Amino acid sequence: MKKIANRSSLISYLWVAPITVWCLPLALLAKWTGGGYALHTGVLEIWGGWVGRWLVRGIPFLGAVNAITVGHCVAGVSPRHLHSSRVHERVHVEQFERWGCLFPFVYFIAGVRAQQRGGSFYWDNPYEIEARARAAATRDC
Repeated sequence: MKKIANRSSLISYLWVAPITVWCLPLALLAKWTGGGYALHTGVLEIWGGWVGRWLVRGIPFLGAVNAITVGHCVAGVSPRHLHSSRVHERVHVEQFERWGCLFPFVYFIAGVRAQQRGGSFYWDNPYEIEARARAAATRDC
């Protein structure tokens, strides 16, 4: 049973690897500019430094964020922000594992569709709704 789980995990990492690789330099950039990085539950968490300042200034379509997930990397403003958003961001990791390299496009299209219906690109995006719901459910436990 463990062998099957390990194989499935390896496949999910490989499936998302082409997009995860793009974020790996952010770990060094954060470290060199006063932040840091660490592995947590199979995900590379990156915080602070230039990366944290960039997140606070805002990302196109999303604005200022506490954390953002790209593949198996989560960049956050600080370790505290990463801790408080961990459940939410892990849902996005699962979404990347489900969609692979297509997820950024699927997420973008879902956001545009939400806007076309009169909603918000971020708040009414079904992928964000799923992540917020899961995070809320774990807080209620």
